[in-house]
Amino acid sequence: MNTQFLFHLAVGLSRVWFVDAAQPQQPLPRAAVQDTPAAKTTEFQETRRIAVADEHGGILGFVPDGAGGLVVLSGQNLRYGGYRGQQAGGPPPDRLVWMNATGIEQRAVELPENPRGLNRAEDGTVYVVGNATVTWYDATGKLLGQREAPHFRLPEEEHEAFTEEAVERRDLSITRQENSLKSLAETLAAIESKLEEDRTPVEKARLNSLQQQVKSQRKAIERRRAMTPQQLFDEAVSNAKQLYRVAVSQQHVFLVGRETFGYGYAVWRCDRECQQPEKVLSGLSGCCGQMDVQVIGDQLAVAENSRHRVVLVNFDGEKTSTFGQRDRSGTAAGFSGCCNPMNTCQTSDGGMLTSESNGSVKKFATDGTFQEVVANAEVRPGCKNSSVGMSADGSRIYYLD
Repeated sequence: MNTQFLFHLAVGLSRVWFVDAAQPQQPLPRAAVQDTPAAKTTEFQETRRIAVADEHGGILGFVPDGAGGLVVLSGQNLRYGGYRGQQAGGPPPDRLVWMNATGIEQRAVELPENPRGLNRAEDGTVYVVGNATVTWYDATGKLLGQREAPHFRLPEEEHEAFTEEAVERRDLSITRQENSLKSLAETLAAIESKLEEDRTPVEKARLNSLQQQVKSQRKAIERRRAMTPQQLFDEAVSNAKQLYRVAVSQQHVFLVGRETFGYGYAVWRCDRECQQPEKVLSGLSGCCGQMDVQVIGDQLAVAENSRHRVVLVNFDGEKTSTFGQRDRSGTAAGFSGCCNPMNTCQTSDGGMLTSESNGSVKKFATDGTFQEVVANAEVRPGCKNSSVGMSADGSRIYYLD
């Protein structure tokens, strides 16, 4: 690849700032990656950070627009801590924004639902999923269509079993909360049993926080225990309708949601009007509210982050290959951390990039052969929303922290 730049989309920053690799600069913090030979020879260098204005919150997701720019989601991001400011008149509106390559807004439309993911078709149509809704727009921002939870079907004869499972999940969650509460209460009791002058500085600092946590957890357990089967049914239906990610081919839209029964994620294939849903993948394991899917050529790439691997399937959901493994030793071909890789994208030369929450971007062939570490974004490691994209000409990588 003839490569030059790494662009970094920064969640919640108030301005865009630049690092020109050709000019002397103050040293940047060391990248949060393992010190491997591959990591020392990355092709891309960070040159610029892109953010939306303060009043628009943070960047929640993005996709290259195929013409040198970006399409981004912006709004309030509390789940990953990217934006926590309070604003007069309420939180910032959720928006779909078209930007040029340097992050300057060209146009924007407000979105009807809290967005979780977006993707773009080759013809420029942009699909956005959030809560229980999928919405799509043309390249000018014109609304083309919207459907509510096209993937969710619960026949009347399954309502009883669905309710029973919802009750079982509630009981299991209460048991886990009670175990956590017991541990917190024991720690609190040990501190409270000491005379104030005998408490360590750490114990004094933790005392109030522990008291509040114990009180809060007790109330939460009481609320969950008081819920009726009908309330649990309604809550479970709402959760099952949630949409998390979307991918688009020439003929299909792929939607990611929770399994209707059991645990984990599933992928449904629809037509381009988001009709005729058919489940093509089941039992996927992901954390951080993420289960990324991308169309790579004539395959679907699933970044199954809890299992530290990428799964490649055809559009019928038949597995063609799998690669990746958990690796804390720093081997470039493996994936470190608790939940990686978080995202994939296709490269301009037909390969595949993976992004990790520590800022590492790696290139693989579509058969899973590791090729190189191409970039390391300067980010704090941790469990968070992380994704990668490449410009159509292959000259830029965009990494979302």
